[in-house]
Amino acid sequence: MTERAEWFRRLGEKLEQDPVYWKEYLKLEFAEELSRLMDERGLTKTDLATKLGCSRAYITKVFNTTFNPTLETLAKIALVFDARVELKLVPRDAPSRKRAAASPSTHRRERRHEFVAADRPARVQRNDFIASDKPRRKE
Repeated sequence: MTERAEWFRRLGEKLEQDPVYWKEYLKLEFAEELSRLMDERGLTKTDLATKLGCSRAYITKVFNTTFNPTLETLAKIALVFDARVELKLVPRDAPSRKRAAASPSTHRRERRHEFVAADRPARVQRNDFIASDKPRRKE
């Protein structure tokens, strides 16, 4: 193992033990899920703000790294989407349901605007991505 690879491995192990890392991870996961639901339902940030009875700036903050929601806020957002928030403690080595829940075609369709590294074959060079993964121009 190279020195660089060993450094990344040790850093990963250190982050796995850091509660701040996990807090930021959860906030990012929530923002991604919220964005997916908004896209799926055709809602803008303004629409969501109206439904929640808050400002558009507050909704923008939801997607910002400084957002630290209360459980009540998460519940209000979930109710807008006729959904529920689930908080569970699962073993770290348990497989993540995130990837299993979305089929590759759905995943790609929802995130057409960006290249998703997990969607490309492992040995593809940086500039050899599939044409369908390129951002589409608005006409």
